[in-house]
Amino acid sequence: MAGMTRDPEQLTARPFDLLVVGGGIHGLFAAYDAALRGWAVALVDRGDFGGGISFNHQRTLHGGLRALQSGQVRKCLEQIRERRAWAAIAPHLVRPLPFLIGTYRGTRRSRLLVRAGFRVYDSLGRRRNLGVLPELHLPKGRMESAAATRRLFRGINEPGLSGGAIWYDYQTVHPDRLTWCVALAAADAGAQLVNYTDAVALHRDGGRVTGVDVRDTLNGETRTVQASHVLLAAGAGLASLHDAWGLAPPPPLVRAANLLLDRPARDIAVAAPSRRGAMYTAVPWREHVLVGTYQSPTVVSAIHPSLTEEDLDVFLADVGSAFPALEADRAAVRFVHSACVPARVQGGRVDLLPESQLLRHQGTDGLLSLVGVKYTTARLSAERAIDLLGAPAGRRQTGRRVLPHADVADSDGLLQEVLRRHRLGLDRDVMRHLASWYGTEGAAVVNDAAESGHLTRLSSTTPVLAGEVVHAVRHGAVVRLADVVFRRTPLASAGDPGPEALDRAAALTGDLLGWTPERRAEELALVRARLTGFETR
Repeated sequence: MAGMTRDPEQLTARPFDLLVVGGGIHGLFAAYDAALRGWAVALVDRGDFGGGISFNHQRTLHGGLRALQSGQVRKCLEQIRERRAWAAIAPHLVRPLPFLIGTYRGTRRSRLLVRAGFRVYDSLGRRRNLGVLPELHLPKGRMESAAATRRLFRGINEPGLSGGAIWYDYQTVHPDRLTWCVALAAADAGAQLVNYTDAVALHRDGGRVTGVDVRDTLNGETRTVQASHVLLAAGAGLASLHDAWGLAPPPPLVRAANLLLDRPARDIAVAAPSRRGAMYTAVPWREHVLVGTYQSPTVVSAIHPSLTEEDLDVFLADVGSAFPALEADRAAVRFVHSACVPARVQGGRVDLLPESQLLRHQGTDGLLSLVGVKYTTARLSAERAIDLLGAPAGRRQTGRRVLPHADVADSDGLLQEVLRRHRLGLDRDVMRHLASWYGTEGAAVVNDAAESGHLTRLSSTTPVLAGEVVHAVRHGAVVRLADVVFRRTPLASAGDPGPEALDRAAALTGDLLGWTPERRAEELALVRARLTGFETR
């Protein structure tokens, strides 16, 4: 598939079987699934696709080891299957990653108990590599000596240390590209996807859904989308929709965050409890260390997803106690991933909601809310939502169809072919970036860059080409500068790429979209505010 263009007019071109409200990973998978089952599908999001909670997570696909620790065998099996599904549908965009945790004498993490847990886990996951490419096979868990654990995990808590335990999960190599590939898959299956479009009013005929009024946030124009089913998958925006439409409140929200630290990364993730007892993980990503997940101690408003300065200080103190060798401080923070996520309150204690929920709405047939929780299980949660809405069950395919551009075809060969055609050459870092991020779409990107005369890097410090901005605007339903620099390309997703790269990206985007100088300045200011990552109150 070449890409996607924004076309709000398609929302009123015909009646739809399903309108999905929310373009995060759960909503995108729901649109994709329903379209493959033969339904006419539309999807709207008040921001950009994958721009909310789906942008803010720790870039890992977990196989349910933590669920097994609490005795949830069914949940563990589900996560193992979903982790395997990701390897099947996006082999280009996931990779095996080892995780290490210390074992301690006389605790629930003794070597004896952890070894026994691994045996059960390996038995439950004995089919974890079935149908998976050999290079993505996940080894069994194993025990390490205390000496090896100290070598792999600098600064590990020493008292009672008896060794370590290593297990394997997948890491999403480029999570924002992965989300975009799901969006492309939905569009390729026939779904009409429109970003920057807000759902404002629900239409009913008696007790049956008939459609939704949506407002284009670019020009304020309102349209009525006719749909016999509506799925609300709006993430942190679900509460405001429920309130506006007279629906029962969804689960409350907490603020969750991960920090990308300017620290050199080793190719292993490490896990340890903080001084407050919360378990944290430090994961290598983009040559830096991504640490999380912090959660606020109380429920919060979806209006304020950003960390406060107080949040950041508590988070950094936690990181310091769990991973002292990182020497984490504010100067080390490259980027803050923060969002409001579903929670539960039990006995006065606030915690993350453990599983996705499907909420029916009494007196309104055809309306369903999906409270999504984990990126890992988003495909399964969406599939269950579409089942509940009544789409043909025999045509479930999202767990086995390879996503657009995410296979393991010869990306390098295709790139070399288009370079020969244009009699061009690119340096090794740029070639590696293009093959890694775009997969089989890399050749089309280079072709656009060559034909538009934009084959130079945006700056000397990034491998992202100016032509990638051109390709994104032409084929990526781009509306804002943030769409380009955070999600259609990896330019700013690992922190500030510098003023030269951002200024050039803004100039190119603005020229193609017809921005005024004032609009370009506004877009740059919004991106730089997002790069700051926390707010002062």
